[in-house]
Amino acid sequence: MPTDVDILVVDDRPDHLLVIESILSSPDYNLVRAMSGHQALLRVLERDFAVILVDVMMPGMDGFELVTTIKQRERSRHTPIIFLTAGGSDINFIYRGYSVGAVDYLMKPLDPDVLRAKVAIFVDLCRKDRRIQAQLEALRAAERRERELELSSLRAASEQRYRNLAEAIPQIVWTALADGAITYVSHRWSEYTGQAVEAAKGNGWMAAVAPEDAESCATRWRGGLATQRVFELEFRLRRREGELGWHLCRAVPELGGDGRIAGWLGTFTDCDALKRACDAAEQAVNARDEFLSIASHELRTPLTTLQLRLNSLHDDLTAGGASPQVKRKLDSSLRQGGRLMTLVDSLFDVSRIASRQLTLQRERFDLIEAARELVERFSEAAAIAGVTLELQTEGQAIGVWDRLRVEQIIQNLLSNAIKYGANAPVEITVGVRGGNATLTVRDHGPGIAPADQERIFGPYERAVSPRNYGGLGLGLYIARENAVAHGGTLALTSVPADGATFLVELPLGT
Repeated sequence: MPTDVDILVVDDRPDHLLVIESILSSPDYNLVRAMSGHQALLRVLERDFAVILVDVMMPGMDGFELVTTIKQRERSRHTPIIFLTAGGSDINFIYRGYSVGAVDYLMKPLDPDVLRAKVAIFVDLCRKDRRIQAQLEALRAAERRERELELSSLRAASEQRYRNLAEAIPQIVWTALADGAITYVSHRWSEYTGQAVEAAKGNGWMAAVAPEDAESCATRWRGGLATQRVFELEFRLRRREGELGWHLCRAVPELGGDGRIAGWLGTFTDCDALKRACDAAEQAVNARDEFLSIASHELRTPLTTLQLRLNSLHDDLTAGGASPQVKRKLDSSLRQGGRLMTLVDSLFDVSRIASRQLTLQRERFDLIEAARELVERFSEAAAIAGVTLELQTEGQAIGVWDRLRVEQIIQNLLSNAIKYGANAPVEITVGVRGGNATLTVRDHGPGIAPADQERIFGPYERAVSPRNYGGLGLGLYIARENAVAHGGTLALTSVPADGATFLVELPLGT
């Protein structure tokens, strides 16, 4: 049997060491001697021992001090220690040996058979403990290998499932390293572009980008990678047939255990049809705005002339004593002409707003006086609708604004309130708050649902069916744009069935 077990013998007398060594001499043991406590500690630091034999009575560091120090060390805390002494069998002396950690106490002169038997027990326990530890390590290693195999199988199955999913969806799916180099791209890529999957890896996919988009795409790609956040960009890819199609690239970072980006997961989504539809819609809107601009210009001149003629005719007939019937018809014609002129002006304003040509002619005036004049002007239309206009003012609200545009805000809000709040009062409040002039118009109509409260400020938008209420749906849009042009705001609060309140805030200016 190999000498695989070390035994430490500690005694300051060489003759005693020779006696112990002669008793324990065996090819199964490796006897290590130490002639002082300090030498013994050095030996304990160098290796592990199956058992330590310690003479109690040694000069310098005695056996009790040595064992106490050995037991304080984690690695040697459980090493069995046998005290050897020729100092008698005082029970207190023996108890002290057990209290510091000894497992046995032998008296000199030593009985060879007893010594060999006791040492053999601890050596056998040491070997068994080592076998158990070896078996545990082997078991742990086997468990680790089994877990690694299971994890490897799970990873392989997960990766295969991911790839199957990536191949099943209509988008082109890809993965990339932290620097953006493509490591995987689904076969949908080659079906669309005609480029082989392997050729697309790294930066090879850039070859399929439209030449006109390649430079900007590369620049934006690098910029997106540098942000280390989710990013999107649009560019055109060349189809295998040679045509170009718009795609939306969306990239999501994958973080490692240290919180740094380990890679990217992304998609290329074919958005060509949507892009073309949006472009077509934009062109249609531009064409519509251009038409409205031209039409409003062309209509404004003859309408102005017609209004002047009607006013002149009204003055002549009034002076000549026209019949009440003729006068009513002429008044109606003037009102309809004025209404038509208002519609044309609205279309003209929309075209100017869309082309960012809305300019302001600022002057200093009192918002309260302007509101009072407009309330009087709308009193007849309000009376026809069964609406009473109630104006409340607070001091003065003098500022520097475009009078025509501010009056247009008030007109559109009053017209809106009279239209939707028929047969109920409309409260108008004008004042100053926090350095801004404020105008509040509250009606008691059907109110506006929360989902519609922002939408109605768009051009041609309305919260109700045009069959029930006339108009082009431009009043609130123009009113808000006029307020914003002054650096102000137009806000709405409303509860369905409890009316609507519009609040205008305009900086006073200097």
